[in-house]
Amino acid sequence: MWEAIAPIVRWPLYSPVRFVMVVVLALVGVFVAGEMNDRPSPSEPAASISSTPTAAASPSSGPPTSMAVDDISATDELSVDPADDDPSAAAANAAAAFVASWARPDLDVEVWSAGVRPLATSELWSTGLSMTEPSSTPDVTVRGEPREVAMNAEEGVLDVPTTGAWVRVYVVPSPDHRGWLVSRVEPVD
Repeated sequence: MWEAIAPIVRWPLYSPVRFVMVVVLALVGVFVAGEMNDRPSPSEPAASISSTPTAAASPSSGPPTSMAVDDISATDELSVDPADDDPSAAAANAAAAFVASWARPDLDVEVWSAGVRPLATSELWSTGLSMTEPSSTPDVTVRGEPREVAMNAEEGVLDVPTTGAWVRVYVVPSPDHRGWLVSRVEPVD
């Protein structure tokens, strides 16, 4: 058997040009084969991907859906947000959302309250936020990711950077444990 294969193996080794040519052709062949394997064939059945609604899903997201592998336009709708499984990321998102809604001196009381109330605990709302005049809040915007100061299962403390002074936000799990609510807000020293 070696007598039949030996001339084929020796042929590329007779000159550097032949050797380089064989290596390049082999790499091109591997690349083309890999590209062909990444595409599903038309005869394959379409795979379905289902998703379950999460707390972050919008009310209009509807029931779980399925899609064909080729249907790339629907991937954002079905993608899972990594923050859904990461309590620290979810707490940071809640803190930033609260500061963005809270620091709005340009809004009237009804609009401001509608934006802030769902993000705060009932205790924080009843002990001060409900009596807050939006024009007394700072005119700042969130300018980066909140920095975690402390975090455990019962409470998170995050410093939220703004275009003005940083804001320290305390968050606690919501009563239904589907997210975080702000329990206290204070300026960072």
